Amino acid sequence: MRADHFWHRLPGRAAGTCSPEQLGELVPRDRDVRYDRLAAAGLALGVRRTAVLMELALTENGLHPDPAARLPVYGGGRHQPDGALPDGAVPVLRPEQVAAASAFLRDSALGELVRQQNSVLARTAVHLGYPTPWSEAWATLVVHDLRELRDFFARAAAAGDAVAVREAE
Repeated sequence: MRADHFWHRLPGRAAGTCSPEQLGELVPRDRDVRYDRLAAAGLALGVRRTAVLMELALTENGLHPDPAARLPVYGGGRHQPDGALPDGAVPVLRPEQVAAASAFLRDSALGELVRQQNSVLARTAVHLGYPTPWSEAWATLVVHDLRELRDFFARAAAAGDAVAVREAE
């Protein structure tokens, strides 16, 4: 799969024992041969062109002031316009943060969040220069990716795992 945003489950203890460089090497990248194997095992998830839209659907509607809304997509950080992560670090959610993100996603009506942000998501798709305009097909894709993320975080939380986040370089 070609993806531009990745999540990778790690043993919970890895969050405190690996350097930022080591963590960065653990997370697959675009066209990384490890991705398919990790995804098949349920240890990685990747999306293409929807991460920013997923983040907006979860955080920009004012209905969920819960700080856990910012955890799932970018690991609690803010998306940088140039795609770089602050200080070059790979955000890693500790097991308790994974559990909070999982609970937030589980308790959210993901399809409704996307519908409520329709105009914001349409403007963002134009601003980001996506080749196709916002449409019902786009909305369906964002909801699908959010549901995949919800299920990924549920499995990670159940296992007590940490989750590392990476945007493709």
